[in-house]
Amino acid sequence: MIVTSHQKGWKIINQRSHGLLAAMLAYQYDIDLPNDIIVPTIITIAEHDDGAEETNEEKNLTEAGAPRNFTVDDGSKKSDIKQKLAVMEMASAKCQLNALLTSLHIDFIFSDSKEAKNCELNKFLKEQVKNRKEILDHLEIDEKYANRLYRFVEWCDAFSLLICLDKIQPEGRKMEVSLSPDNEMNQTYYLEENVITVEPWPFKSNHFKVFYEYKIIEQLKFKTIQEFNSVCKSTKVQRTDFTLKRK
Repeated sequence: MIVTSHQKGWKIINQRSHGLLAAMLAYQYDIDLPNDIIVPTIITIAEHDDGAEETNEEKNLTEAGAPRNFTVDDGSKKSDIKQKLAVMEMASAKCQLNALLTSLHIDFIFSDSKEAKNCELNKFLKEQVKNRKEILDHLEIDEKYANRLYRFVEWCDAFSLLICLDKIQPEGRKMEVSLSPDNEMNQTYYLEENVITVEPWPFKSNHFKVFYEYKIIEQLKFKTIQEFNSVCKSTKVQRTDFTLKRK
């Protein structure tokens, strides 16, 4: 989950909503890829963080009973690979390219993390290296091409997170997004409230709209994850719209 403090309590954005926003950005991105490549890639971008029922995961409450943001360490010495296995299973069931890009994303997030020292996760990551080589051979594409596709995935993911975490700076202060598929560093900033620009402009349209959905949870702490899940289910969905505009 993406959790930020709010004047009324907690703002909760599901990873699936963040993934959908990333896919909207990918759909508008000016990149020349054939249909059999771009469609599985956008699906990967939309679903790269799926595989778990977030509001019903025990680890998503802190010891104090607050909703846990995905960046906050849960203190566990063991790495739970259930979500990683689930998302790889879903990706592999769609197509090999989806599996390849999802595997690259898991490697990008976890290979250099302290979690990678965990034996179970380390074994899983090593298996993924072997699997990716087999998929590259099967698809008859080289590693350079695959890495360019993954940079596209990671760029859209990074930009979506900047928006969802409200990290983009006000008053025209620029910040980096990530390295683009063509190794170009883009910067982003607000032109006005909820109007965002990017330099250099990477999109096909000169302006377009995107959104994410969220919930405001007014209860500050919970005794169990089941209680949190119940409150989340009964809380109305809200939505924030953004305009991406070329300066």
